[in-house]
Amino acid sequence: MNDDRAKDKHAPPPACSLQSAASLRQRLEALREMPVSELQDTYYDAYGRATNARNRQWLIRRCFFRAQEVTTGVTLSPEARARIAELAEGEDVRSRPATPAALPPEPDPDEPPRDPRLPPVGTVIHREHDGVVHEIRVLKDGFEYEARHYTSLSTIAREVTGTSWNGFLFFGLCSRKARKAGGRRLETGGRDA
Repeated sequence: MNDDRAKDKHAPPPACSLQSAASLRQRLEALREMPVSELQDTYYDAYGRATNARNRQWLIRRCFFRAQEVTTGVTLSPEARARIAELAEGEDVRSRPATPAALPPEPDPDEPPRDPRLPPVGTVIHREHDGVVHEIRVLKDGFEYEARHYTSLSTIAREVTGTSWNGFLFFGLCSRKARKAGGRRLETGGRDA
């Protein structure tokens, strides 16, 4: 029987009937329709360990391969396993252990979400404009500038310059993305002249 299979490499394994082949086709179509998060869950169900992989094609292939193994009862040949062990030189074949996904901490429902671009509360932001250094203190619920409370950096930037500004950009908390303008690259933290 092995001699017959060796002659025709494309013949299905003996355990693969027409019914199981149809079942595998349906399984492949179902995998192709799944979002990545569901593919990760399917991977966990199939292999008993989590994966951080987000590559759809890789997840589909791995899950389908496992479905084929289960349906047909055919796994890697002893020769293939020996070759893997030889290439791994005694190392564990899996080069990176699966780690459970770290969940972000639950936000406090009484506290509004905080912009990640903001420095910690209590930080003093310094910005020089027209020869004057302006100091802005970061508060839990906004900002303090010249002993007044503000909820927006853009409002403070407008007061300092007299023109409309993105507050994060004006105070250097983010940078303008590089873009082409008139044939030159601009990578500035301030307004173009």
